[in-house]
Amino acid sequence: MQNLGLYFRHYRLLCFAQNLIQKNTLNYSTAYGSIDVFSYQIISDGYSKNDLKSLRPTSNLINDVTKRHFTVAENKNSVDLSKLSAQELDNMLLELHKLNKDKELLQCISECLNKKVMIGKDVIKKLFRDYSFNGKVNSVEHLRTYSSKVTPALYEKNGEFLHYSAKVYCMKGNSQKGLSILNDAYKKHKNLRAFYRIILKELIHDSVMNRSEASMVTFKKYVLELSNTWNDSYPLVCFWHACWKSDWFSDQMLANELLEVSESLQNIIKEMASTLCLTVLKEYNEDAVTRLLQTLLKYKMMNEYTQVLHIFFNFKLKNKDIRGCMEILRNCEALGVTLPTYLQRQFIKILIGRKDTDKPIPTKTDFKLKF
Repeated sequence: MQNLGLYFRHYRLLCFAQNLIQKNTLNYSTAYGSIDVFSYQIISDGYSKNDLKSLRPTSNLINDVTKRHFTVAENKNSVDLSKLSAQELDNMLLELHKLNKDKELLQCISECLNKKVMIGKDVIKKLFRDYSFNGKVNSVEHLRTYSSKVTPALYEKNGEFLHYSAKVYCMKGNSQKGLSILNDAYKKHKNLRAFYRIILKELIHDSVMNRSEASMVTFKKYVLELSNTWNDSYPLVCFWHACWKSDWFSDQMLANELLEVSESLQNIIKEMASTLCLTVLKEYNEDAVTRLLQTLLKYKMMNEYTQVLHIFFNFKLKNKDIRGCMEILRNCEALGVTLPTYLQRQFIKILIGRKDTDKPIPTKTDFKLKF
């Protein structure tokens, strides 16, 4: 009887606890209610213990996203950025950038400017690179203002970050202003000229790929100015090379115009003729080789013309292009150019070993020299 009484007391205590939970259910917060519903769905759907383990990464992902949202999107307005550690500040800015929250990010940079808070140089450079590539002029100029006031040493060391201003304007479509900025930077920061050449090469490639006629004319003007004023022909060669390789007739004509007005470019092409030929043949761009031969013949560079012709003939032999070899031989006869003996022997061996029923292997483009 004593044990039975103890049982009933425990039973009444259990019922009391159950009624208390039911009465207070409506007082639960929305967050706890959501968790209860989620838990109930898992139980009611009959998930096993292994199934629950597979759900944990998703739950963690939701928690991570929520945590990032409240930390980055909301706390930035309530947290004093000057009290954050350098790592926390950099992570917050990178997170805003990752979420494409440019407005909030620029507000943070403005606050850092007002309070003289240092942002990591790697973060600054990443923001500069991405904003300039995407043509976001205001963001780039905002960063330049911050850098000039808060990190003046970094600002001066990187040439006032003018190359990013030049790039952002070019990517935005205003090549005239972008190249004008880069030209001024080239004059002002002599120690960074090698770096500016690389930037200009990238901009030239983008301009040729985007087929902007106005930009092409602008680039022609500036590469010639750099070559004539500062005796720096690297941008000129890069621009000529991009136009020469292009499949567009207008670009090819622009390459010819550059050669006509620049004697220094002619001399460089003369020295690089064999290398240029080998480079484009790796890409099977036979049309470019034909144009190079025409250029060498036009400016009476016969030694270089002969070298390129030998390289081209050897290329045709390796590809068993009998028709192409015959075209080259005819042009050699007309121009008085002699092929090396070993190339002639190889060609004869191919002719002897070739049956009448065999057809020549077709090439990408028929070789035709027209002078």
